[in-house]
Amino acid sequence: MKIGKLNLNFKNPFKKENFINEGMSRKRLLKDILRNLSTVIFALFCLFILVYIIVYIFTNGSRTLSWDFISGNYQETSVSVRAPDDFSFDDRTFEFTKEGGYRSEKWGISFIDGEDHSGNPTVFIYEVCDNSYFNEFIDSQNNVYTSYSSEEYVANINLIVGDSLELLSDNDGASKIASTLDEASDVTFLNIKTLGRGIRGSLITTLYLILITLIIAVPIGVCAAIYLSLFAKKNKITSLIRSLIDMTSAIPSIIFGFIGALVFIPFMNAVGGTSGGSILSGSLTLAIMLIPTIVKNTEESIIALPKGYMDSSLALGASRTETVFKVMLPNALPGIITAIILSIGRIIGESAALVFAIGVSIQDSIRLTGSSTSLAVHIWSILGSENPDYDSACAISIIILVIVLVLCLITKLISYRFNKKFKGAR
Repeated sequence: MKIGKLNLNFKNPFKKENFINEGMSRKRLLKDILRNLSTVIFALFCLFILVYIIVYIFTNGSRTLSWDFISGNYQETSVSVRAPDDFSFDDRTFEFTKEGGYRSEKWGISFIDGEDHSGNPTVFIYEVCDNSYFNEFIDSQNNVYTSYSSEEYVANINLIVGDSLELLSDNDGASKIASTLDEASDVTFLNIKTLGRGIRGSLITTLYLILITLIIAVPIGVCAAIYLSLFAKKNKITSLIRSLIDMTSAIPSIIFGFIGALVFIPFMNAVGGTSGGSILSGSLTLAIMLIPTIVKNTEESIIALPKGYMDSSLALGASRTETVFKVMLPNALPGIITAIILSIGRIIGESAALVFAIGVSIQDSIRLTGSSTSLAVHIWSILGSENPDYDSACAISIIILVIVLVLCLITKLISYRFNKKFKGAR
């Protein structure tokens, strides 16, 4: 019996001619080409939309994004002052410490040209000398006003020049206001304002929401995950609990907002003496949203640990509780941290639930028992007004995108180090 030679000339099974040789018709080949082409087209279309959104946000938001925007108040403030009735000049001299600006050597104040958030010309107060006559001006309550800052701008100023009354505004420019002041003998009215439009209050609110929500959700979620993964028996009840956790994760956030409005707002009104939505009611609402996420991620990180960790610890004489808290949890910490980071991203980007649970009133004075807005709700609020502020919305979006990007990178780094450690243990 002869044995034929073994043919080792394997052909590439993925070459087009091999498919045709196996009986593939031109029609089938055309269908495959169309499918692949459509996949590429739709993928490129999605990529184009994503790039367009990011470019649009950064192009429009970069004009507004600044430290004053981040740290400033949202509400515009206005103060009206004037020279006192017994005002008179003396022989004082003024020493300016800042270079530049248009100075009034007669009054001890300087101004500088600038722009408001909409790009309109504005005259800002640049420097007020320590012994300036402006530090003797009184407000509408006859109190001396000395709280001048570089964030304030001159809206209107009425001056007595000779026997006439000069009415100037920020549209006249810093040079004209300073030169006219040098000719004036009295200031009968000065209205100074701050630009407002800042997000300091919403940023502080977001930080409060993150802190309080995690204080509530993390202990509950981690303890529940420990019980389900290490102590609970595998039966229908635990299977039902896991199914409910998975189902809760899929509930739309607006439903949680209704729960916050119907349950947590009345609860906080009765217990905490609040009135309406508050940061506390919003934190409770976010907590019940995030507990399933924390439970799921923590449980998976515990289950992924090598079984030898627990067996070795128990074999060395450690109790089950000691094994859980001194062996299992420290090794599952990367997964828990990942769950916390994902939860922080969810808190920052959440808006639908908070609209009902905390409110849409943008505040500068933040109280835990008062209504306010997070960064995401701040965007919703300014875009829902009569004059939508798209530039501010884009600037806030840049902040949120950068924070979420950093959180994602941290999550990837933790996952990489955890997987590397896990492979080494095996």
